[in-house]
Amino acid sequence: MVNPPSVTVTGMGLVLPTGTGLSAAEPVFAGRSAVAYLNGTTRLAGVTGASASGFVAPEGTAAHDRAVQMAAAAADDAWRGARLHEKPASPDRVAVLVSLSKGGIFALTRWARDTAAAPGATGRQATAAEPHHADGPQWADPAAAGRLLAQRYRLAGPVLSPVTACASGGHALTWAASLIRRRVVDAALVGAAEASLHPLVLGSYRRMGVLAEARTDPTTSVRPFSATRRGFAVGEGAGVLVLEAADSAARRGVRPLVRLTGWATGSHGAGMTDVEVGGAALAHLMRSALDRAGTPPGSIDYVHAHGTATRANDLAEARAIRAALGSAADTVSVSSTKASHGHLLGAATAVETVVTVLAMGRSLVPPTVNLTDPDPAIGLDCTPMRARDRPIRTAMKIAGGFGGQMVAFVLSQAMGDGA
Repeated sequence: MVNPPSVTVTGMGLVLPTGTGLSAAEPVFAGRSAVAYLNGTTRLAGVTGASASGFVAPEGTAAHDRAVQMAAAAADDAWRGARLHEKPASPDRVAVLVSLSKGGIFALTRWARDTAAAPGATGRQATAAEPHHADGPQWADPAAAGRLLAQRYRLAGPVLSPVTACASGGHALTWAASLIRRRVVDAALVGAAEASLHPLVLGSYRRMGVLAEARTDPTTSVRPFSATRRGFAVGEGAGVLVLEAADSAARRGVRPLVRLTGWATGSHGAGMTDVEVGGAALAHLMRSALDRAGTPPGSIDYVHAHGTATRANDLAEARAIRAALGSAADTVSVSSTKASHGHLLGAATAVETVVTVLAMGRSLVPPTVNLTDPDPAIGLDCTPMRARDRPIRTAMKIAGGFGGQMVAFVLSQAMGDGA
């Protein structure tokens, strides 16, 4: 292709357990944790998680699943942040790639319950406060948020919903970037949402042994890169970004936040729930992303790791970072923010990309909360406990999901020239 466009970020939105809007990231940078006991909502004693308890569904979404509502809230902020409400792009040139990796599990289980309670079926009757939803399954699939957003903003571009477990948001982002580079579209709403604090999900993870157990204070239960790490706590929320061709942003008079300069996706064959212990496949992906970005390893200032706080994942990631960056790994800043906002599963990569862009704008590396006892086998500067002032000209985000799906991409400061 002749002169493919630069891919930029022109708007962002967040829903976290700490609030709605980009200000919800403030506790993340301050090193606070939203993880708490969930006994009252899940009926699973001792389970921790990070609930967005104060979330208010945006107008026009009351009938939809909670995850869809969160996607809409984050998308509304991203849409306004990109000034698409006042400087619109052509509707057929805007794609939507927003995924629900678990679907709308609350809508689906409610529909199943209400169907079982319908006339002629056995089971308890729904109350007046719990209406029947005949089209429940349509509201509960992984594409439900994307469909709603296309309708909400009256868009006519592609609507796609990649589902790759905890890498879903990252794959949505790289897929959208490829569409923009190929001039299929000029812009895309990109991201993922997750509202899966449901006994079916939490019980499954508990049986797998990957949930952190709170022995005293639940806010200290999630400990990425620590010698005493025990697993993650599920969080809920959403992250949505507007990706846009730099020349499209220039035509609209919108200044990009950062550029997405290189990306790579892949997988490993370690199994459904295992990770590749040596990290070779992830390291290869990171090198590929760097090559495509034209960025030498020594130019990376910050890596936002997946950092699930499980024994195997954190060590595999550390080995991959070391293998991909070589001697530059000695000076790069690394962190995981999952101890602050929980593991948002399919929305994790999208949310953490927003945090990374904020970090670049602030020249401030977000901390790894609860990292009081670094695992010596990790061997990286994982930014323990406190945020650190540092210019971040170029950053990398890496992520992986159950089943071996992985993604890596490079973000660079915007040049401001519309190139």
